[in-house]
Amino acid sequence: MKAKAANRLGNLTKSPIFQIVAAQFFATLLASALCLVFDRVAAISAVMAGITCIVPGCYTLVVSLRPVIKGDPGLSQVLRGEVGKFALTIALFALVFVFVKPLNVLVFFGTFVGLQLCVAVILWYGSRRLLKR
Repeated sequence: MKAKAANRLGNLTKSPIFQIVAAQFFATLLASALCLVFDRVAAISAVMAGITCIVPGCYTLVVSLRPVIKGDPGLSQVLRGEVGKFALTIALFALVFVFVKPLNVLVFFGTFVGLQLCVAVILWYGSRRLLKR
């Protein structure tokens, strides 16, 4: 039983989606800590942008790690993961804009865009690592 759980954890940490979500989490912590130096509202806005970005990424991670049914190419899982991620992102944007008052919109969108750039950086870093083999 422990070996099976260890195998699942190994699969989880090797996933590129996990690496992206982890990088976004640490970038959120860094951005909110930097914003906290200047303004409490800016720090809260950075954390809200992080939540808006990380929660859908975690959903995609969970869906991508489900076992593929034999004979199925797995396209339905990818589609389900991406549509769910998009719907969660829209819902979280709406929730943030309705319920979080006051919100520093510039910091919120700046952090959100920075977190989206984490995806490109992690993928670029992974491709460079593969090319060096």
